[in-house]
Amino acid sequence: MSEIKNRAHIMRDLALNPSLSRSERQVANFICENPDEVIRLSVAGLAEASGTSEATVIRMAHHIGLDGYQDLKITLAQSLVTSLQAIHEDITDQDAPSDIVDKVFQSSVHALNFTREVIRIEDLQRAADMIRDASTVMIVGVGSSFPTVLDLQHKLMRIGIRACTYSDPNFDTIAATALGIKDVLIAVSHSGSSRNIVDCAQLAKSKGCPVISITSLGTSPLSKISDISLHTASNETKYRIVAMSSRIAQMAIIDSLYTLISTSEKQIAVEHFHEVEDALKGTKY
Repeated sequence: MSEIKNRAHIMRDLALNPSLSRSERQVANFICENPDEVIRLSVAGLAEASGTSEATVIRMAHHIGLDGYQDLKITLAQSLVTSLQAIHEDITDQDAPSDIVDKVFQSSVHALNFTREVIRIEDLQRAADMIRDASTVMIVGVGSSFPTVLDLQHKLMRIGIRACTYSDPNFDTIAATALGIKDVLIAVSHSGSSRNIVDCAQLAKSKGCPVISITSLGTSPLSKISDISLHTASNETKYRIVAMSSRIAQMAIIDSLYTLISTSEKQIAVEHFHEVEDALKGTKY
């Protein structure tokens, strides 16, 4: 990321930079008027809100000396929040350890309740059916989303579904080239803007493979190209590199998919589950 600028500097660059085009100025004006809102928007969301395009947003960030939109969001967010809020948005300097723990738990509970309110049951069921009937399910995610990816792979394999994932984004790309219309790609990304994940999803789509995304509520590059978008919802901003409460909501969506698939094919799921347990029993005392 580029050198951190304070709020006064970034606002000055946005308001006065003479190199900005007319459309870039439109983006800059929206940011100056709505800085707190912008840190919760994806690049596609800001483009839509400012009446411009994603390319314009990215060009504008480059013209004020930043590496791209993610750099802009992080720089802007760090100028708006305290160091404690960068760790968790509800924490203050006056909080006792018990207050901190309570707020972390409350944030997770809120994320679960909020996600349950916005999740569409018909989308969950369609996704479960698509996964159940797929020849191969490939799951991709990086950073804090990767543990979620591994958990989903583990659960699907336990009920007899051929699921694969890779820790190297280059492997994701290679594997995506072999996907087809009988397969499914599941892309997990809190921001919906992770370049590796979006590129992999686009590659899968070009091969005729349907894409299911698990990402935050709102418009993002990933949700725009997904056949089914399963949204998490929380007060957590998308600028933070490590997602916290939203990860709990992602796990709830995964558990829901697993249970929907298992109950739709009870006999097969139970038989395979017992097979796996028998195969693993020698690994335990």
